[in-house]
Amino acid sequence: MVDPQLQTLGAQLGEVVVRNTAFAIADKIRAVKARRQDQETIAELEGMVNDLVADKSELVRIANAYEDELVAQRLAKEDIEHISTNLVPLLSQLVASSAQPDQAKAFQDVVQTLLSVETVTVLQLVGFNFRKAIGEPLTELVAGFIATRTSGNASDKAAVVPRAGKRHR
Repeated sequence: MVDPQLQTLGAQLGEVVVRNTAFAIADKIRAVKARRQDQETIAELEGMVNDLVADKSELVRIANAYEDELVAQRLAKEDIEHISTNLVPLLSQLVASSAQPDQAKAFQDVVQTLLSVETVTVLQLVGFNFRKAIGEPLTELVAGFIATRTSGNASDKAAVVPRAGKRHR
């Protein structure tokens, strides 16, 4: 599935490219020259030049937005190394305290291989987005965990706090 931001940028890029094909510009120039009115021709040509300059600015903006989007998806080498050196020992601790150590060890081995600097680098080169594939689900998982903990606390508190209008003796 294509990122909606990249899809929008692609559509904008297509519009600018179609608007500025050599044939489109040549047709406009021929139409202006055919009128044979020098002042109008000069004004039309200046308008076309201004439009081309504006479109160039739009192309630069689109290119920068593409670059920003792609950079945001990519993990830097230092980030990969930090994750590899800090997450794997944490997984080892979790495996040691697991009720099912064989399954936990297998999971640790897979994650350790997946998070090696070499694997992450290769996967990113082929377009894998670790932030989307791992970061977003992990964020949602933690958010759900917190939500269940806080909503449970709220119902516990409601059971303890007396309701208005009732008297407890």
